[in-house]
Amino acid sequence: MKFFAFGPIFILTLATAVAQQHPINISSKANANWCTVAPINCTTLPFGTKSYDGVTFDIPGTATTHNAWSAYEAASGGSSKVSITIPVNIKDVKTVYTLMNTDWGSTAKGLLAITFTGTGGATWTYDPIGNVNIRDYNNGSYTDAIGCALPTGPSTAATVAGFKNTKGQRLDMQIYELPATFASQTLVSITITDSGNTGVQRSILAALTVSTAAP
Repeated sequence: MKFFAFGPIFILTLATAVAQQHPINISSKANANWCTVAPINCTTLPFGTKSYDGVTFDIPGTATTHNAWSAYEAASGGSSKVSITIPVNIKDVKTVYTLMNTDWGSTAKGLLAITFTGTGGATWTYDPIGNVNIRDYNNGSYTDAIGCALPTGPSTAATVAGFKNTKGQRLDMQIYELPATFASQTLVSITITDSGNTGVQRSILAALTVSTAAP
């Protein structure tokens, strides 16, 4: 009796959680194929609809088309600051999930900023730091650590592992819990600003999902 009483509740809870998630289509922003921007074992890296830790993402492209937005590609391999703004336009967003890693990696501050913009003047900028919130997609000689935790409340962020193959490559999931000022507002857009350089750090965004539920 306990099993059958619990089963439907569990299924309903899971269905509700999934319904609160909104994978954002970033295919129009994708500018790089995995084998261009993340060449090490690139054929193992994912595309299409994938789920990691209960969060569903839509990773653009196919094996031969663009799979991600690459700051390296946006800067044409140079040192210029580049950015991308992704429209969201969803109300009551509490949590934003990104699948994001870097080429190379650095622990220096100021190389990457994520800005969330809402209606009613709501705005929040978070600066992911190498070896804390973000790391190289390849387990090698650059940044290889993340915090592996959940956010501790509004206006905080954390990172957990997402996709992993058996060859040392990964896509990590950043979890951003928006400030209370976003309550009852519409999340208009998310802007990623990359101030890195070749051989230092350049970000790679594979997918983005927002949720009206807390992490």
